[in-house]
Amino acid sequence: MTRFTFIKAQHLRSKSDFERVYALKNKAADGVLLVFAARNEGPVTRIGLSVSKKHGGAIVRNRLKRLLREAFRLMQHQIPASLDLIVIPLAKDKASLVAYQESLVKATRRLMRRLDQPATRREAAP
Repeated sequence: MTRFTFIKAQHLRSKSDFERVYALKNKAADGVLLVFAARNEGPVTRIGLSVSKKHGGAIVRNRLKRLLREAFRLMQHQIPASLDLIVIPLAKDKASLVAYQESLVKATRRLMRRLDQPATRREAAP
């Protein structure tokens, strides 16, 4: 039976971890989410959320973060392991759990293909 938990070890919290993921500049967007990704040494995929004030006040931002965490919790078994992800919502009018789930899985698969490419080929790409 598949367990759908979201434990503390799956949270990306430190500033240095966020900076490391941003510095790699490995990102994918689809109009719903912008996702940055980097490999980590641990066995689990960790997620960090960044919801700016352009989405609204604290109540709206916290609702978006709850939806993003729930989307990750439900879809974590379809996302490859050993990744650090930073997820940024792009359009609050498309903020639904199903849209976030589909976008998260699609973006992480695209990012995994880029991470699996040889480094020389990845650097040559525009």
